[in-house]
Amino acid sequence: MLAVAMLLGVYLFLKQLNTAGLLAARAQNEAVTLTEARAIVLGDMASRFSSAALGDAGYLRLPDLGAGVGGLPSEGTASPNFTGNGQDFSVIGKLPWATMHSGALRDANGECYWYVVSGRFKITPKTDVLNWDTPGQIDVVSSGTLIAANLAALIVAPGNPVDGQDRQLADAAYTECGGNYDARNYLDTFDGADAVGGAVNYFAGSTNNRVATSTANKVFVLTSNDHYNDRFAFISVDDIFNLVSKRSDFALAIGALLDYFKTQNDTAATSPGTPVPGAPPTSGDVIPPPVAIAGPKGTDNLVCSSAPDPDFCKNWKEMLFLTALPTPANITIDGAPSEYPCQRVLIFGGRRTSSQTRLTAAEKADKNNYLETPNNNSFASPTATAVNFVGRSTFTATSPQTDILRCLK
Repeated sequence: MLAVAMLLGVYLFLKQLNTAGLLAARAQNEAVTLTEARAIVLGDMASRFSSAALGDAGYLRLPDLGAGVGGLPSEGTASPNFTGNGQDFSVIGKLPWATMHSGALRDANGECYWYVVSGRFKITPKTDVLNWDTPGQIDVVSSGTLIAANLAALIVAPGNPVDGQDRQLADAAYTECGGNYDARNYLDTFDGADAVGGAVNYFAGSTNNRVATSTANKVFVLTSNDHYNDRFAFISVDDIFNLVSKRSDFALAIGALLDYFKTQNDTAATSPGTPVPGAPPTSGDVIPPPVAIAGPKGTDNLVCSSAPDPDFCKNWKEMLFLTALPTPANITIDGAPSEYPCQRVLIFGGRRTSSQTRLTAAEKADKNNYLETPNNNSFASPTATAVNFVGRSTFTATSPQTDILRCLK
């Protein structure tokens, strides 16, 4: 009997070890595939927009909502625009693995990953302005502590069903991931009475609990108890624009934007009030004078409609600063004096540093949240307080915070 008991004890011990090892292996594999899913979303974003459409840089596809073009049931494809998809309203669905050419990725329990996109980062309908200062609308809390804020997107491993979650097959077309597209049946907790701090990991009250009811930030809960077992991979705004800013055509687009406004200014400055070349003498068409410097950044009168890429201009114009020098003077560009004395200076304020914040309207109007020394000390609108301006001629991803300058006539 003693021998039998010892053998039974050894068996149970080894079984426990095997179970623990299996669970650890599953958790490790899930961590790998979550990271892979995150990389797939970012790679899809970075490869989708072209040099001819940099205004699309940074936008993310809509999730898979279980229906394709025409509303027919389909699986794994990014949703087209749909009824109820308001501007800047966040959306939840499954990861569109077929559209992103990845194959279906699954969590440790065999469930396909879900995907949450902040409203401002959706490819449709587009937000008014998207750049590296645009805040995402996803926050994550754990044990009552905010661990991530203003995220652009989340990848979610839904885990096993909890409480009343029902994952029955909704349509025979869902042959790969199966189940259905009601976020409440996958993301936790099913019963709002069990919600941590009142937060559930879906948008209650909408069709399939998938669309936010406002543009406010949404809190997601990361915890492990009887009512929550979701795990996340974060996609931050910086993750997106770290990739965007490394593209050579991004630097070229910034240069083209600055050069467009420089040419517009210099043409007017060298021949204000003169007839437009080629226009009939009686047409009355004249080259207008340089735009008036107005607003806290001096750029209120710069218009994007005729820029090389109007969408890119619209998204990035808030980085621009325009000022007149108190007296014509050379400025320093790429370590050398400008070719001629400048009447005005146009600046692209680079990526924010750790000491700069650009979330509120007041912060966005503060030159110190954009410009580097000495430019932040010299700049004022409409006329600078000094002529000491220093910067580069081209944007570089290795020094993204550096101010980019143009000397205007």
